[in-house]
Amino acid sequence: MISMQIFSGVFLAMTGLVIAACALAVLIMAVPRVSYPGQASQPPRGGTRPDTSPGPLPDADDLFHVPDDARELTGDRELVLI
Repeated sequence: MISMQIFSGVFLAMTGLVIAACALAVLIMAVPRVSYPGQASQPPRGGTRPDTSPGPLPDADDLFHVPDDARELTGDRELVLI
């Protein structure tokens, strides 16, 4: 008898949690459809970007240089094993 009461209590609690989760999901999906956008009279907080021309780009040769030999990367250093 006690186990049946525990089972029914747990079943009711789980059913209530599922119903609450479904209601919350429906509420979250419905809010954007019924909410109104902000007032159009206020500018965005970030302001507007000024109309300036972009700076000159560097030459394509100066962007990335791949050395032909590993000695160019290390310079005069030598690897010494002790």
